[in-house]
Amino acid sequence: ASPDKPSSSTALGQSSYLDALSAPRGRLPILAGNWKLNPATLDDAASLLQGLADSANDASRSVEVVVFPPFPYLSTAVSMLAGTGIKVGAQNCALETSGAHTGETAVSMIASLGCEYVLLGHSERRSIYGETEADINAKVHLCLGCEGHPNLGVILCVGETEEEYDAGLLRSIVDVQINKGLADVNQRDLGRIVIAYEPVWAIGTGKVATPEQAQIAHDAVRQTLAGMFGDNASERVRIQYGGSVTPDSIDSLMIMPDVDGALVGGASLTADSFARIVEGGATSGL
Repeated sequence: ASPDKPSSSTALGQSSYLDALSAPRGRLPILAGNWKLNPATLDDAASLLQGLADSANDASRSVEVVVFPPFPYLSTAVSMLAGTGIKVGAQNCALETSGAHTGETAVSMIASLGCEYVLLGHSERRSIYGETEADINAKVHLCLGCEGHPNLGVILCVGETEEEYDAGLLRSIVDVQINKGLADVNQRDLGRIVIAYEPVWAIGTGKVATPEQAQIAHDAVRQTLAGMFGDNASERVRIQYGGSVTPDSIDSLMIMPDVDGALVGGASLTADSFARIVEGGATSGL
């Protein structure tokens, strides 16, 4: 097997892997739901939001919870989730701040609605819509520099395709994506950034990396961050796992010391299912 493949015998070394397992975490878990192009109507969205609001409890307030509805539902989401502790984010933002850019949404518009996060670099944006590393980096800087909103956060998605995984390129791919995505980011802004490691081969396929595979991949992400910002800074960055996360898989994933949460797709479209994932993140990740 290639040393880049996420298995317990990778080039990270068994001692590094065991050291990571015994290390304290000290990072607040973050559970996020990416609704993608769902649901079909505002009424359906309101029903889901009401379910999320009703399910908010001590568990959801002991971790950070964010949902990413489509743009037309953002204002409703902010209003309906007010006071629940559940934050709202946008699934993307424009490369421009204003002007003749029909169909685009500027980061200032997103922040002015009350959104607290922007999701950037998702594999679907990269593969279907052709977003480049330079595009993603520019959007990161637009979010971090949004005037009047110094706490707006970014979840930056990284991850390899199945072909890249089979070729043993996991480590190389995430290293390039993080280095380019966070190029010229000041260390003082690192606390506003969450990395979501999403192996593309696991998104929507039902395939899920084993907890040990996720840990080793997340450790590789953290090593890249350490190379860019130093060990101490990298230890403070939260890294989510994404890729067919379900209520059945969350507990074992969250036990891993470098898995600081989850970016959830389909399972976030049912309030009960997402509430169970949040509960798993709260009980297993603290």
